[in-house]
Amino acid sequence: MRSTPMRTTAARENVASTAHLTAWMRTLGRAVAGEDAANADYLAQHCLLPMQRRTMVAPRLTRWICERTMPGALGYFNARTRYFDDVLSSELASGLDQLVLLGAGFDSRPFRFAQQLTAARVFAVDMPNVLHEREALLGEFPQAASNVAVPIDFEREDLADRLLAHGYQVEGARTLFLWEGVTYYLEPEAVDAVLSKLSALSSRDSSLVFDYTTQAFFEGDKSSYGARGLARGWRSLGNVHRSGVSDVGALLRPQGFELRSEVGASELESRYLNALPGGPLKAWGPLRIAYAQRS
Repeated sequence: MRSTPMRTTAARENVASTAHLTAWMRTLGRAVAGEDAANADYLAQHCLLPMQRRTMVAPRLTRWICERTMPGALGYFNARTRYFDDVLSSELASGLDQLVLLGAGFDSRPFRFAQQLTAARVFAVDMPNVLHEREALLGEFPQAASNVAVPIDFEREDLADRLLAHGYQVEGARTLFLWEGVTYYLEPEAVDAVLSKLSALSSRDSSLVFDYTTQAFFEGDKSSYGARGLARGWRSLGNVHRSGVSDVGALLRPQGFELRSEVGASELESRYLNALPGGPLKAWGPLRIAYAQRS
């Protein structure tokens, strides 16, 4: 069943609140798993809700509770942060003209990578209320010289129009799109529509990184690690889980993107979580991350 506008708006408001959850998991990871060894987001601590801030008085106890109530969340959020950071570092080393944060939330990369982004334009795209809160929480910190907030009403405004109105360039500009923690909240048609827009906005060799859930999980398979807790959490937010992917390469090819790599829980654990100083963590099993290039 398709969502009504009222349901969609309410769901998006709930989903926007998950920006605080992401910041909390990053902050907790740094506290219990060796700071930068867990993730490099030292600014996440400034984006916590009061209740989340109070839990940081006893981070080890909070980790224990999280691992039992949301198994896989702490590991996944920290591993995803490091993976996206690694992709950004690699793209910057190859020469990057533009960075677009789709659903920016409290993404601190324009601040943490400010020195490396001196030659690139940065566009943080999100709902006006989220961008306003982002500025209130992070605006005092040094950031990339060309860091542009792009407010958008996702239901009524066109992504390309909003980006172009804020100085985005299409031709001859090598761009990286970071689409973190968004796709599973969109209907399949909306995912396709965004990919089509990104393709039209991309010059050759531009890249895209995004995460998604498996189609099996979307259709009810709760056998992988943390799947039951994840499904329960999304139901509590208003049944916000709207899509899954069965073959990410097949999803991307019609839009002009070629899959470069796809990673799941086992590889994320091997790369980032098994050797953490505070002890190994496991990642949510139903989620994957895709890294693609415009062909």
